[in-house]
Amino acid sequence: MNKREKHLIEKYSRQIMMDQIGISGQKKIFNSSVSVIGCGGLGTSAAQYLSMSGLGGLTLIDDDKVSLSNLNRQTLFSEKDVGKSKSLVLSERIKSINNSIKIIYFKKKVTSKNIKRFVGKDKIVLDCTDNYESRLVINKFCHLEKKILISAALQNFELQAFMTSSWSKHDNPCYKCIFPELSKDTAMSCDEMGIIAPVAGLGGLIQANLAINFILKLKSNFKELILFDCLNLDLKKIKITKNKKCTVCN
Repeated sequence: MNKREKHLIEKYSRQIMMDQIGISGQKKIFNSSVSVIGCGGLGTSAAQYLSMSGLGGLTLIDDDKVSLSNLNRQTLFSEKDVGKSKSLVLSERIKSINNSIKIIYFKKKVTSKNIKRFVGKDKIVLDCTDNYESRLVINKFCHLEKKILISAALQNFELQAFMTSSWSKHDNPCYKCIFPELSKDTAMSCDEMGIIAPVAGLGGLIQANLAINFILKLKSNFKELILFDCLNLDLKKIKITKNKKCTVCN
């Protein structure tokens, strides 16, 4: 065993000792890469904990710049970063946590024309955006390109999260199945609805955990919507089904 191998085993020893992970599971994490679309409250938290788990690669995509109002919930940003590119700053912070990780970042907003070039060969896509236009683009892309989509959304004290694989089984739903009435013109953002800081962090943590579960081939439910009311600490799981009239996955 060389010096680098000893270093990595020590760094991730608390994961390796777990029966569900071990050396073989940690290698799966090392050999995996994830695309994070949106580097705000969800994206910063998800990217941080994926990198701390030893993920091998991250693609960070966001066209926005850090603003002062972001700092109450978007971890790894500071007042010195105001006005700077979110994807660039986040890539630098992640590298300081895990210098072995391979990071690609794009200062762009995803569209139907560029998303394939940005996401590339990453099998798992985390939708950490805060607008329905991007969510619909990401959902359609993940269905057509056979990607695992892990999405989360926030509002006040509430969060929702789910994982889809609409292409892998005929009865697996996609994002559009769950929210058929949504369109690119539907308004939604933390700026408009408000958000308490810990909820954003928790949403990103759930996305990261779902990604790790999939990588390790642990329990992955593609027909379940997770709802968590952080004010009353009330967790619900709702069974979701494919919409037979869905314009995306049918």
